[in-house]
Amino acid sequence: MKKIKLFITALLLVLFANTATGCQLIEDSLGDGAVLPSASGLLTVEYIDVGQADSILVSAPTGEHMLIDAGAADSNDDNPVEKALKAQNVDELDVVVATHPHYDHIGRMDYVIKNYDIDNFYLPDVEGNYTSATYEKMLKDLEEYNVNTVYPEAPQEFMLGEAKCQILNPLENQEKDCNEYSIVLKMTYGENSFLFTGDAGRQSEYNMIDRGFDLSADVLKVGHHGSAYSSTREFLDEVRPEYAVISCGEGNDYGHPHKETIDRLRGVKTYITKDLGDIYITSDGKNIEVKSEFGDASHVEAAKPEDNTNIKYIGNKNSMIVHRADCEALPKEENRVYFASLSEARGKGYKEHTCIE
Repeated sequence: MKKIKLFITALLLVLFANTATGCQLIEDSLGDGAVLPSASGLLTVEYIDVGQADSILVSAPTGEHMLIDAGAADSNDDNPVEKALKAQNVDELDVVVATHPHYDHIGRMDYVIKNYDIDNFYLPDVEGNYTSATYEKMLKDLEEYNVNTVYPEAPQEFMLGEAKCQILNPLENQEKDCNEYSIVLKMTYGENSFLFTGDAGRQSEYNMIDRGFDLSADVLKVGHHGSAYSSTREFLDEVRPEYAVISCGEGNDYGHPHKETIDRLRGVKTYITKDLGDIYITSDGKNIEVKSEFGDASHVEAAKPEDNTNIKYIGNKNSMIVHRADCEALPKEENRVYFASLSEARGKGYKEHTCIE
């Protein structure tokens, strides 16, 4: 199948090579204000329950498939990404997106790369800024299996069947941590649109707003598992989602989703994988329907977060030092542990920061 596609692509390039009009037609089909093809079937977006991780499978009615992230590989369950791909009878992936190289987003990419023909693999260029054994292994696998890799820089566009996909992040010349490299992707299908955000935080959100990108979307994949440091009020005002999905694990150490995020999502129909398992959102180009692994979820108006209202202390799991929740020297989010009392923190061996009188 992959060889056939490559042959057809090469043939089209030959046909258009000396035809300026032909090249312009291709270019215009992806340009601003372009008229998209009519939606002609049911597009499915599956937010796979991969615990405290991310993975999303998009299946177009015309047979194309896109996988965004691939979860982690340290859970005790079977491979939920493999299960989802087989359930949709996927034998080839037109697009794979590794939003950024953190383990909880690329942990199972080795399985994906080794078992599926992949036409285009999108990943951010983090050379010199981040590395890990999992990331280096993924790069080696991509080279070994001769996968076409694309390092996008916003704005870029491509089509997945009749769905228009726009890359809105990463942007050039950003001072960013690894999360801020996250590929942010807006997909438009007919009159409906979806926004996939990886772990992009407030810096990326503000940068996209400053660039004047159209961030409006019916469905928002909430950034960074519902962290308080993503989904800013300014960003949500631009997106104006009707539906939101949060991918996080039961009882996770980070306290995701954070109460502040859920509060900002008030009025948005919000669904959380830890509560509902796999979440399926379908679009016919005009109407959206939400279901979950456990049945119809369309009645859910506002999913409930972990009860974080009694969190008063935040510990650094590396230094084993506990801070007040309002301390100015709080650790990075990935290093945080949450406590309701000092006695709880002390019982786990944490020492008090100077912010605690």
